[in-house]
Amino acid sequence: MAREIVTSRDILKITRDEGPDKEASAASRITSRDGYFDRLFKYIPAELVAGYIFVLGSVKQLTDPQQAKIVNWLIFAAFAVLTPVYLNRVQKVSKTGQLIISTISFAVWVFALGGPFALTEWYNPVFGSILLPVFTLLIAIWEAD
Repeated sequence: MAREIVTSRDILKITRDEGPDKEASAASRITSRDGYFDRLFKYIPAELVAGYIFVLGSVKQLTDPQQAKIVNWLIFAAFAVLTPVYLNRVQKVSKTGQLIISTISFAVWVFALGGPFALTEWYNPVFGSILLPVFTLLIAIWEAD
């Protein structure tokens, strides 16, 4: 399964660009637009969330609280920047809307996990517990073009 969201507009464009003679070719490459659950999985950058969690495990060994805070924010920023780059270059996602949604999705996952936000005074894990399912379920309604 390709990582880029497939919309009705994509199928129409491929069919129109290839003409009636090549309609079978387009149909063999893309059979239908992505449904809700396809979009749900494609918007979540699971590889980056997993990588972030792995790296975060090493940071927990830091004993200086100020140093830990700085390193946590740097790792979060690095993975947030890496998210659209990875999706574009490795997973071949070219839709700007999908790249933005996936980057926001990464940030929401980090917020729910705590990450550098847990080192602030205002953070409460309840916020992440509410935000993650609401964001994840609502964002899949939108098709990235």
